[in-house]
Amino acid sequence: MTQHIIVIGGESAEDMTRMTRIDEYIVASSGKTHPNVLYISTANGDDRVKIRDFTAKYESAGCTVSNLTVFIPPFPDAGHVSSLFEQADIIYVAGGNTRAMLAVWREFGVTALLKNAWENGKILSGVSAGAICWFDYGHSDSGGRFALVDGMGLLPGALCPHFSSEAGRQASFVELVQHERIQPAYALDDGVALHFKNGKCHQVIQNSAAGLAYEMTTQAPYPIPLSHRSER
Repeated sequence: MTQHIIVIGGESAEDMTRMTRIDEYIVASSGKTHPNVLYISTANGDDRVKIRDFTAKYESAGCTVSNLTVFIPPFPDAGHVSSLFEQADIIYVAGGNTRAMLAVWREFGVTALLKNAWENGKILSGVSAGAICWFDYGHSDSGGRFALVDGMGLLPGALCPHFSSEAGRQASFVELVQHERIQPAYALDDGVALHFKNGKCHQVIQNSAAGLAYEMTTQAPYPIPLSHRSER
């Protein structure tokens, strides 16, 4: 069973309301013309506008969209949550507060369901907090300052989102990776995604040529751009 995780460095306001090259790639990766998509909005506090925008844009691509919400009614029971995961072909995790999201997931049993979905070949994806959560570590400001936070550990190493768009991101991530000697370590600009197959970096996807994906190694502890045609 091939295991897939597609991580996105960030989105513009426009990207949130229209299908991008990355969104199209996620849909195509399911191998289905009309896949079922489960949108998990925990990190943004189940923001109704973001739920509406995501649902509308993926439905415009022929998808059926379901939503897992825990902050707004109707509040889900365990059986309903489990059925949402069973029906999904694609699971997409929104951005927001990583620490809060992971804590809520543990409380509601979502972490175990995500791991099971990954093991069974469902497409896992997400942006920002929804990208870094899959790794051993994610570079996050959800605690009020930039730091490495523990993720789910489905992917090895660390990921940094918003690499070129937020002041202080680059310097903080480079310093932390060097100090902790974390390998592998990846960074993504907004509008750029990495597709991991069976835990290995497989493909870089870009909405435009402006954004890049990067890797850091112990031999060259500075960001090295990855080719948009990279396959490893």
